[in-house]
Amino acid sequence: MKKILLLSLLSIAFTLNAQININIGSTNVGTAPVSSFFSYSYVQQIYPKQELNATAAGNITGLTFYVDPSATINDSSDWTVYVGHTTKTTFASGTDWIPAAQLTQVFAGTVTKTNNKVEVTFATPFAYNNTDNLVIAARENSQSIDINNFDEAFRVYPHIPYSTLYYKGDRMVVDPATPPGGIRADYKSSVTISGLTPKPGPSCPFVNYPANNAQFVSLLPNIRWLAVSGADSYKVSLGTSPGGTDVINQQAVTGVNFTPSTALNRDTNYYLKVSAVSAGLESSGCADIVFKTIPPIPANDACSGALSASVFPYTYTQSDAVSATNNNGFITTCSDPMNDGTWFKFTGDGGQFTVKIAMPAGSAYDPQMDIYSGACNSLACIVAMDNGGGGAAETYTFTTTAGTEYFINVGAYEDTVDMPEDVFTLTITKL
Repeated sequence: MKKILLLSLLSIAFTLNAQININIGSTNVGTAPVSSFFSYSYVQQIYPKQELNATAAGNITGLTFYVDPSATINDSSDWTVYVGHTTKTTFASGTDWIPAAQLTQVFAGTVTKTNNKVEVTFATPFAYNNTDNLVIAARENSQSIDINNFDEAFRVYPHIPYSTLYYKGDRMVVDPATPPGGIRADYKSSVTISGLTPKPGPSCPFVNYPANNAQFVSLLPNIRWLAVSGADSYKVSLGTSPGGTDVINQQAVTGVNFTPSTALNRDTNYYLKVSAVSAGLESSGCADIVFKTIPPIPANDACSGALSASVFPYTYTQSDAVSATNNNGFITTCSDPMNDGTWFKFTGDGGQFTVKIAMPAGSAYDPQMDIYSGACNSLACIVAMDNGGGGAAETYTFTTTAGTEYFINVGAYEDTVDMPEDVFTLTITKL
């Protein structure tokens, strides 16, 4: 008899533990898993495997969503629910819906709010593979709406940008095979996923900055990550080899950002690991984030180190300008001041020359190009070129004086803020 009782208690405990709670204490509301404020809605949400933090693959038997205590959903209760697997982490656009063919319908019917929850029990369990990310999609089919204080009724929490895609409107029930264009959101439903068993420790945080394989990271980066549900602190490690801790070893942090106390080395690969801690248990299996710091200060950072052009056409791509300093401050020789960027020079021969700077495709960098004559300690302004916006080229053609030395400074156009420089290509052509 005692054996039977013990087995029964163990079975009950296992059943209660076979659920994953994700940010169920949030008090924010949003358009997920459905909209209560519009007649019809269709919402897809992506829950990454890393966030689910399940011990193994398993059968999902149901979902529980959380409703604001003051809200009603009487006229937003006709639901069809789908789940599926995806390799996506975010939605690329408002039409980047996960195809209906990748989803499995697990529920259709009327839901109710009970104890500020909506519990959806699957008609057939869904076999989650614990390899891919999980998609939760829901369609609300009733024509009426609920008028609530906050418009929407369901609790959501902020997460990876564009991890939710929703449509809401009053025209028609949405066909998941051909959904209209929607809106991406930076939040997801607070949810309990029944049937999966969580790992003993919290999930690994999602690192917002620096991104994996990021280049040109500053020497004192503000490392940032998303909060993990249930975490009371975090640990940060940083090294110069995979899994390394030679720079920072398990530094305890109570917030969701951290800046090293000592500047990192230039032009160096670093391996960052952030783990979460909850009630003494640390998340396991967190992957390294690899990034590379900014290069050394360029040789032509100051006027005295200007690169000399003697053969034309002359072309130079400045890939290390991000490390340029502002030296003694802003350059005010021309009436339109600018950042002290990187420098070039050439000697005139009495003929015409064209100087052009161009940015790589997709660049938003907005530089200014100033051209001077004279010497570094006594520059005279020829022209200040800042006609274009971000990514636009700047070009200037002028007649030189034989034997006169000309200096070109390419830097950010701001005249009161020291802004980082970026990649550009300088071309000097003799006409």
